[in-house]
Amino acid sequence: MKKLKLSGFDLGIIIAFAVLTLLGGGAWWYLSSGLQTATDDVHNAYADFNKASIKSDYTVSSGNGETLKSNIEMLKSQLDPLIQNKLQPKDNKLESISKEVPVAWKHDLEDEVSRLRAAAKVHNVDLPPEFYFGFSRYKSQNPGDDQTAVLNKQLLAVDQLSNVLINAPVKNIQAIRRTYEEDSLGGSGPTRSSADPDRAAGLSISGPGNDYTAYPFEVEFVTTSENLRPIISNLLRSPYIFVVRSLSVVNSNPSSPLLTDLDRIAQTQQPSSMTSTSPGEVAATTSTLGPQFLFGNETITVKMRVDMIEWTAKASE
Repeated sequence: MKKLKLSGFDLGIIIAFAVLTLLGGGAWWYLSSGLQTATDDVHNAYADFNKASIKSDYTVSSGNGETLKSNIEMLKSQLDPLIQNKLQPKDNKLESISKEVPVAWKHDLEDEVSRLRAAAKVHNVDLPPEFYFGFSRYKSQNPGDDQTAVLNKQLLAVDQLSNVLINAPVKNIQAIRRTYEEDSLGGSGPTRSSADPDRAAGLSISGPGNDYTAYPFEVEFVTTSENLRPIISNLLRSPYIFVVRSLSVVNSNPSSPLLTDLDRIAQTQQPSSMTSTSPGEVAATTSTLGPQFLFGNETITVKMRVDMIEWTAKASE
């Protein structure tokens, strides 16, 4: 009988096949046991969920589901009138603003600036020379078509802010700044550096769920301390939502008068001769002025950062 002689190659093939068979069997056993474990975990989790769902103290029960639904309806009944009467009142025109022809927008801007300047003059409110209420970049140029809508919203806010200050009235308006929202929309509008005196830092911010948009503004003005409170009050009474973010106040006289300053403030003087008058006829000093204020006659320079809120979320039907 002839012996079968295996070559080295044949032996290598046989050994490789045996090794692969062992590895495949081990992998199958490992993966099948892992699959069985995962399947058991799924069944256990499903059983636990079924046990929990029949308990009355979980919201997945029908009773608690109805309670949750009624709570949601109650919240809507409270929030809807607030949206309709406070956040989106009939006098609020922001929702109806749309883009317009740039030339027409420029004409409206010029008319608004002229009207505000005339009102400031009537109320003796000083304005800087050639003051353009935050829109000086458009004195000689027009915005792009897609930029006019947001510019109209900002112009409306500037009109509201300016009227509150003018009607107060403040002593003067030093600056009104707005964020350059139009730059984020592209178009053919002019470009200015961040050092532009009419430009406020930042851009508008959208609230959670895009329920509202906040447009930032900065105003600087000089007034009295008594006038600042009604200014804030009138902003809150506006049909538009204004939120004061920060106030920086500098008093025109930061130091209180000293006792040594009293004679100087009253501008007192000694009588010409004490021997020519009888005792008690004149005081040792006389004032050349009437009564003088020690406090309360100062002015304050106010820098106010304020947001106009455009509420876009609708009341439920």
